[in-house]
Order: sequence, then C-alpha cells, then structure tokens
Amino acid sequence: MAVQTLRVHRLELPTPFPVGTVNAYLVEDGDRRVLVDCGPRWGPARDALEQALEEAGVRADALSAVVLTHGHVDHVGQSGAFARLGVPVYAHRGVEAWLQPGGASDDYRSAFFRRLHRMMGTPEPELERCLKELFLMSKWNDRSVVSHPLREGDVFPLMPDFEVLEVPGHAQAAIALWNRKAGIFIGGDQLLPHVSSNAFIEPEPGHERGDLAPRTRSLLQYRESLQQLRRLDLGTVYPGHGDPFDHPGALVDRRLREQERRRDQFFDLVQAHPGATAYTLANTYFPRHRDQLQLILSETLGFLDWLEAEGRVVSETNADGVVQWRAV
Repeated sequence: MAVQTLRVHRLELPTPFPVGTVNAYLVEDGDRRVLVDCGPRWGPARDALEQALEEAGVRADALSAVVLTHGHVDHVGQSGAFARLGVPVYAHRGVEAWLQPGGASDDYRSAFFRRLHRMMGTPEPELERCLKELFLMSKWNDRSVVSHPLREGDVFPLMPDFEVLEVPGHAQAAIALWNRKAGIFIGGDQLLPHVSSNAFIEPEPGHERGDLAPRTRSLLQYRESLQQLRRLDLGTVYPGHGDPFDHPGALVDRRLREQERRRDQFFDLVQAHPGATAYTLANTYFPRHRDQLQLILSETLGFLDWLEAEGRVVSETNADGVVQWRAV
C-alpha cells in the first residue's frame, strides 16, 4: 500500500480589513512544499506567516512554489517577497494586473470605475471617495509577477494529483486546485463557510481602454461556478476565510437558494422604485452598508443583471448617460 504523503496545513493570518483573518495553506506532498495564497503586505501578517512556516520547518526560500487563487490583496500582498527569493509564482494570467500597484493597470481600473459609477448614478463626491478607497488598498500589496500562468484543465505540475479549475465570479482571474483522488478543494473565496462571497464587478478583459471596457456579469458567472462545484465530488473544502469543512454540497445549495431569495427581493424593490438607478437601489437595500459602496453596488448590479436576463426588468439610459431600471 502506498504511503499517503499529502498534507494540507491551514495558516491563519491577520489582515487590516473588516473581513478579519485570511487563510494561506501549506501543501506538502513528498518533498514538495507549496504555499497557496500568502496574505497582505502588512507587518502582523508577515510575522504570522514567517512564524507558521518556521513551525512547519519550512524556509521561505525552500518553498517549491506559491499559488495565488485570485488577485485580491488579502490573498496576494506578500507574493513579491517570495518572488524575490526565486520562488515560482503560479496563478491565472489575469492576476498579474493586480500585482502591479500604482501602474497602468490602476489607471485602467480607475477609468473603468469612474465611468461605471457615473452610469450607475453615483454622485461625484461619493465617486471620488470610492475611487480613493479602492486604490488605498494598493499599500497592502507588493509588486510581483506571475511566472507560471495556470488555466482551466491544467495539471498542477508540482503536484500532478491537483488539477486547475477556473472559478470566475468573486474575481475574474480566479482558480482553484482540486485533488480528485483525495477530494480536496483549495478554492480561495469561491465557497466560504459563514458568508456568501461578493461577486465583484470588474472590467471585461481584453479591452485597451478602461473607460470603454464593458463590465462583467459577475453574479451570473459566480452562480455558474457554484453549480460547477455542485457537480464535483468534493470532500474537504479549504476556504480563503474560515475553517475548512467537509461535504459542501448542502452549503452550495443553500447559497444558491439565498441568491434566488435576494433576487426576488430586488425585483420587488425595482417595482416599488420605477426608474431608480443602481446607486439608489443599492443604498435602499443595504442602508447599513452605505460606506461600502463598491461592494453593495457590485451586489446590486449582479441581481439586476440576473433579473434582466430573465426578462423581469429592463434598463434604459437617460439623456445624462445614467442607467435607470424598471420592472416589466
């Protein structure tokens, strides 16, 4: 009988964000040691990661690789430190734009979100505040590169029992590692035990100018990704936040039902406020979270996209270029 050498260690790291702690994972298989996600570039997170690796008996420069599940700063901020040590960085190719803070990618995203907020009816003072907060996140990031791009269907070369799944929705450039034999799923923020991940609006990839790029239909993508997971024989999920958990099928079903319930609530809201903008609908539905406009606007647009795809609402652009929504 073959000796089972695969081990997954959870490394819980602090963050300066409201989300609380974030998980990195040290995956050991034989003499290979791979770090999946690495936390933000923040002193307490750096110290916690160094201590966790030391307790595991692993030197940072002896890691076989770092894998990034997606580009959000709480998951990738320390990747540059490992890259400078010569550790290969594996991720979806689209993550690289998130690893270059302060560069052309920030200008691209700024142009995209400025146009998006104006179309959604955000007042100029709030628009400027939202953009400022969005790019303040860059200080928790470090410049890095994706040395080894991964895509759907790839076998992870350092641990061939893991295959790569693309799971867009929460982020566009998002991957998970799935070990079919062991039933292990390491998926970043794709499926969390205590809260539903937000499906963030982003510019569609492949466009030269941010102010002309269409936006993603992220919630619809996220639902497709969840439905894909439901069809897999998953055993243990190692999430980006919270404790690992087993047999996630019931949780996936619950998340899908919760989304359907919220979709119907948004339909009622549009019926009650004909001609409302996404900004107005977001602040009406989420009155306690108005200080998190980027998050609640993404959530609102996701449900409006879904209702529009079902033919239950329509959108119209007024003379000022602002999009308004009506129930059918």
